[in-house]
Amino acid sequence: MKITSRAILVALVLVLSVHALFASGQVGVYAIISRVVLEPNESNPERIQLWGAFTFVESSTSTTLKPQRGYMYFRLSEPKDAVLKEWADFKAVAGTGQAVAFGRFGYIGAFSDELISRPAGMPPYILMGGDPQTFNRSSSRNPVRRELVPPSAPDVYPVNMGLTKLPATGSFAGVVSQLQMVLK
Repeated sequence: MKITSRAILVALVLVLSVHALFASGQVGVYAIISRVVLEPNESNPERIQLWGAFTFVESSTSTTLKPQRGYMYFRLSEPKDAVLKEWADFKAVAGTGQAVAFGRFGYIGAFSDELISRPAGMPPYILMGGDPQTFNRSSSRNPVRRELVPPSAPDVYPVNMGLTKLPATGSFAGVVSQLQMVLK
């Protein structure tokens, strides 16, 4: 059987696409961002509200949880330059309908800080940065807030791998479609 250069190119693109999502650790959130609010202002942000549709990735099965509409509220974390760059990326995709992947979520064992997969029937993930060693126990257990709930007590921004744009076709088509439906 003769393998064409086009087939090799397609396979290479698929492999690199998957690698991009897992290059710095497994991604935790898929989202379509409709609006970004920087606080106290855009020139010196300390907090960010990300409004839109969100779903979380179940790490042990790579499936997603039920998408939710609302907002996520974060405060600036270290490294500040990387966080501010990601926040600028959110501003750039806000309102475009572009789906993105970002952040990391985990589930912490009941008697230790050891990261484990979410046990069946347990509450949602705990939001955290990319490095399990720097996990902050004050992170949110329900990071998507309802639209009518006033912002308070922002979570630490989960620096991981930056934002990755998700294609609306191929293996992400179902997730992107579900996020779009939540926004209608």
